[in-house]
Amino acid sequence: MQKRNRHPRHLTPNPGSRNWRTVPDQDFWLYARSFHAAAKQLAEAPEFDSAFADFAACPVVFMYRHALELHLKALILGNGGNFLATKPDPLSIYKTHAVSWLAQFVVQIVTALQWEPEFKCPGVGNLNDFKAVIENIRSVDSGSYAFRLPVTAEALGSVPREATFNVREFATTMDGLLELLDSTADALAAEWDLRSDATAMGVEANGSGFEPTIQ
Repeated sequence: MQKRNRHPRHLTPNPGSRNWRTVPDQDFWLYARSFHAAAKQLAEAPEFDSAFADFAACPVVFMYRHALELHLKALILGNGGNFLATKPDPLSIYKTHAVSWLAQFVVQIVTALQWEPEFKCPGVGNLNDFKAVIENIRSVDSGSYAFRLPVTAEALGSVPREATFNVREFATTMDGLLELLDSTADALAAEWDLRSDATAMGVEANGSGFEPTIQ
């Protein structure tokens, strides 16, 4: 499917930062893709085929986490925001690192459009799975001086520390989720274009039929 113009607006400068520049919202999507590509390439390194020390996996997890944050921001600040009953303050979106807070807006958007059946990918079968993945990655604190891997309490209590985190499995889940968010952004752009065209013609838009599902 041809890429739509997802992000027509421009960012508002942050008065609290000297290095801030006014850039298109699309940059969030471009940065997200760059972090995702780098994380995926690193996760495919041969050394991760076997159990590896936790600290070696940290760069992979951090890049995936940051790619997720940027994808969520791109979706909310882009066409996704058009389907929110109440839009969040853009400056709050720019400044936050809270993926769980950002994800709640995505849930609202998907629910408002009744896209729940299509919002799925390997590892994420429904919105509850989506929330669970987000909650898991939330434990990776981007501002912390000590890095923690997203390992459940059950896993920590049942297996040795060095075997509690599987980079390959984590990367597969994150790849599917990031591709789902990317596909959803395209579907939102198409849906908004359809509704805008319908409004201009004075007719009611009943939905485009675009599906963000990743097969």
